[in-house]
Amino acid sequence: MSSSLAALASFALAGTFTVAAILKFHNPAATRRSLAGFGLPNPRLLAVAVPVTELTTALLLVVDRRTGGPCAVALLVAFTTLIAGRLIAGRRDSCGCFGTWSSRPLSWRDLVRNGALTALGVVAALG
Repeated sequence: MSSSLAALASFALAGTFTVAAILKFHNPAATRRSLAGFGLPNPRLLAVAVPVTELTTALLLVVDRRTGGPCAVALLVAFTTLIAGRLIAGRRDSCGCFGTWSSRPLSWRDLVRNGALTALGVVAALG
């Protein structure tokens, strides 16, 4: 696999995680509500931990994509599992994946988006 393709995938994914984190930090109350809607424990703590983890993953993708890629894949698999669980349960409330910018109801498109992002993580890790 081309290292330039891996670098491109890594930077694209780092940008995505950075935007998602900034938008979550921009409105912490909405982030807490979104996390609580997923039934996650301690949404106040997670409203800080999730965007910090996203920013850390973005940094790893830029500094060492062979470490950042697997971290990104693991994070995206966790997010995708949560979204799939909500959809299977018939819940369509907003995921808040990109803060208040992503206020539309959950749909299977979110799983497709996350699948594409996961593929970028795999390309970054293997490059």
